[in-house]
Amino acid sequence: MATITYTVTVATGTNQYGTGDKFYINGSVTPDLNLIEGNTYIFDTSDSTVSGDLFSFSTSANNSPAAPYTTGVTQNGTAGTSGANTTIVVATYAPTLYYYCTAHAGMGATAFTPAAGSISNQSTFESTFTIDEVIEDAYERCGVQGITGYQLKTARRSLNILFQEWGNRGIHYWEVGNTNVLLVQGQSEYTFYRSTADGASSTTAGGTSTTSTYGLADILEASYRQNYNNTSQSDSPLTKVDRSTYTAFSNKTALGTPSQFWVQRFIDKTTMTLYQTPDSSAAGNYIYINFVKRITDAGAYDNVGDIPNRFVPCMVSGLAYYLAQKWALERVQQLKLLYEDELSRALAEDGSPTSAFITPKTYYPTAS
Repeated sequence: MATITYTVTVATGTNQYGTGDKFYINGSVTPDLNLIEGNTYIFDTSDSTVSGDLFSFSTSANNSPAAPYTTGVTQNGTAGTSGANTTIVVATYAPTLYYYCTAHAGMGATAFTPAAGSISNQSTFESTFTIDEVIEDAYERCGVQGITGYQLKTARRSLNILFQEWGNRGIHYWEVGNTNVLLVQGQSEYTFYRSTADGASSTTAGGTSTTSTYGLADILEASYRQNYNNTSQSDSPLTKVDRSTYTAFSNKTALGTPSQFWVQRFIDKTTMTLYQTPDSSAAGNYIYINFVKRITDAGAYDNVGDIPNRFVPCMVSGLAYYLAQKWALERVQQLKLLYEDELSRALAEDGSPTSAFITPKTYYPTAS
């Protein structure tokens, strides 16, 4: 049975119980979970945002839980401090559960408990497809059996390289998020770090929490947002410019309302530089951004891939193609064709179709 770890943070968000502080699981606001019978799930509550919010389970809806569910549940440490977590070993025939905060209502959602091998209709396939299973299937396609420790290690490395190659192709739109960046008078540059170890990212509100902007790879669009979170809220789109255009601005410290932005992408951070620099009237308003994050590395072998289910087939076939270049040269061309075929189908499914309108052309003949 697998051991799976989730990162828990707390930030403002909206779910079926309304808007307010919510639990974010791996950066998503109160998602429904599938906790498979027999598996061990570790909910890492060490992030400082979780301080004062005890992550627990109940058999009644989390907005008003009757009592905590304790079978197989262990609380370790103090929420918001290093090493804190809530661990659950899901019992056979466990009831449907709800994760919630013992101190504040409406912060959680449902945790389904399907039996191993029989996922319910609410399941997400990728939640149970672990990295070691991906590796095993990829090696089988290469005709390699009885893999060694080194073969596991090199396969995980190849999988991470595959994820980076997808990023270069722009294939990571399930990592798109949004947030509101608080403007500060006289501050033109706002920074989003790769991880908490690299630095503290700029202050945000609403949408995705500051914690969840770590790993931000690029900013796709931005708007100047006034009167945030009330009925008179209004957005004015900003123009994204390149380095040469920004360099040509004669007075980069000029104060005013931002109308353009420039993005720089470094190894450890991504910065957004605004023009003009926010003045006193712009300060306190926000820049609303749509951003994309990089795909998370594979990590431990019992982790689940940071991949939606529609990309699982091409993830396996792509890894098989990469591994064939090391272990099965005679299958490289065959596996490459399969990989490209699976990838094209996943990309077609990943598209965002829009409404199509056909306008008839009217012809008015002229008198001869």
